[in-house]
Amino acid sequence: MEKLSMKDVSELLEAAAPALRKLAAERDALSERCAKLERREEAEKTASAMHQKGIDTDTPFETLVSRLEKAAEQGKLEQIQAAVDMVGPDMGTKMAQIANGEDRITAGSSDLERFIVGAVG
Repeated sequence: MEKLSMKDVSELLEAAAPALRKLAAERDALSERCAKLERREEAEKTASAMHQKGIDTDTPFETLVSRLEKAAEQGKLEQIQAAVDMVGPDMGTKMAQIANGEDRITAGSSDLERFIVGAVG
C-alpha cells in the first residue's frame, strides 16, 4: 500500500468538502421532493374516498386535492382521513323522505316535516 504525503491528504480533504456539500444538497432536495409526492398521493387517495362517499362532490377533484395537500403541509391530513373513514357510503348525499302509502313520495305531510327534510324554504 502506498503512503500519502501530507500535501496529498490536504488536497484530498479540500476536494472532499465541496463534493460532500453538493451531495448533501442533492439529498435534501430529493428528500423534499419525495415528501411532496407522498403528500400528493395521500391527498389524492383521501379526495377519491371523499367523492366515493359523497363528501364535497360539488368540488372538482383537483381543487379538493390541492386543499388536502395544503392540509397535509399543516399536519391535518390524518385527522381528515380519520373523519372520512367514519363516514359511511353515500352519507353525504342521502336525504330523508316520507312515503305516505301511495305511489307518490312526499317530503312530509306537514310543513314542519317538509322543512326538516329540506323541501320548504
